[in-house]
Amino acid sequence: MSLSEPVKEFDGELGCPENQQMIDFLKQYQPSAHTDIVQLLVESTSDLESIKFYCPDTDNHAYYLAHTPEGVIFAAAIGMSALMYRLPKQSMSGALVKGGEIFKEIGEPWVSFNPFWPDDEKKDQVNMSEMKKWAKLAYLHALS
Repeated sequence: MSLSEPVKEFDGELGCPENQQMIDFLKQYQPSAHTDIVQLLVESTSDLESIKFYCPDTDNHAYYLAHTPEGVIFAAAIGMSALMYRLPKQSMSGALVKGGEIFKEIGEPWVSFNPFWPDDEKKDQVNMSEMKKWAKLAYLHALS
């Protein structure tokens, strides 16, 4: 599949209602994902059990998703620097204080972090413990 073709795979395992916001965005924009941000997504979810990953076109560096065994998407790597998590409502304000931003193209509950530049003083440092925290919260939320 090339990135110019419509995404059709979501009718199966990932076609649950919780994923609709993300699916609509992916079908419309069909974004890519840089290998560095994909690597950080995988690393941020490394402590979680039974997760699955989905990428429609690894040869062309398409977006990368993390989902539960039931198919609920809880994290995504998009573009050059968007590491995104679908967070529970009670965690949103904490994520925004820590540098996350609501991903405007999708909206709540998707929060995007730019892990490469968390603040001006620590450029080029990724706070992986913080990313793992958001990944775990998103995963537990997706399981509930």
